[in-house]
Amino acid sequence: MMRASLWKPRTRPSDFEGVGLAGIPWFAEVTKMGITIGTEVLMPGRVTDLINGIQNNNGDPTKIFLWLGSRNQNQFVQKPIAKRIAKYAPDNVKLLIKNEPWGDEDHWLGIVDYVVRGGLSPDRLILCHRGFYPWRQNNPDNFRNLPDFEMAMRVKEKTGLPMLLDPSHIGGSVENVFKVVNMAAEFPFDGLMVEYNPLPIKPQTDAGQHLTLGELDELLKRDRRDSDAQPSP
Repeated sequence: MMRASLWKPRTRPSDFEGVGLAGIPWFAEVTKMGITIGTEVLMPGRVTDLINGIQNNNGDPTKIFLWLGSRNQNQFVQKPIAKRIAKYAPDNVKLLIKNEPWGDEDHWLGIVDYVVRGGLSPDRLILCHRGFYPWRQNNPDNFRNLPDFEMAMRVKEKTGLPMLLDPSHIGGSVENVFKVVNMAAEFPFDGLMVEYNPLPIKPQTDAGQHLTLGELDELLKRDRRDSDAQPSP
């Protein structure tokens, strides 16, 4: 699965906000290759924009996934997005829910409740732990966002949903991405959401945390070795 957001929430209006609708034909081409590609959706209309655009470009709308990012903390948007996915997206299209920027377990669980109240079945949901903003907390590893693996596991257990780990947004640097994956090895996460850049150019966003293809390959090999080393249940 490929993460490739078309729309990017930014702190300042001068920052790169994504290519938007212009990137939908690219998504369509990727789906033709049999690759499932995903983007954050910030408003309900983006759901139908994406599905209709992929269909109009002869792509496969079953080969997409969507997510609610950490900045999308308005239930009056979360519920309509869920409703739009339930109504217009193919049944296999899933919604990934990232944790909010502050460390509040009940709030994270509340996002799930709002999405389900919006009409999206829990079997179409995936969770993602991307860490919490450190504010003034102790941060000896200089992480971009602080992980709380225990909370992520509690939320996974309470909801019964798969839980991914985003070491890129937690670590904030290539070195820290590896460190976060090593730290999380003892916890039963269901997958990784890792940023990489295959081209020798500086990415428009979050440049310091992008792995090269070689670094990504090494990370996945390490992760497989750690998984193989785990005792069978």
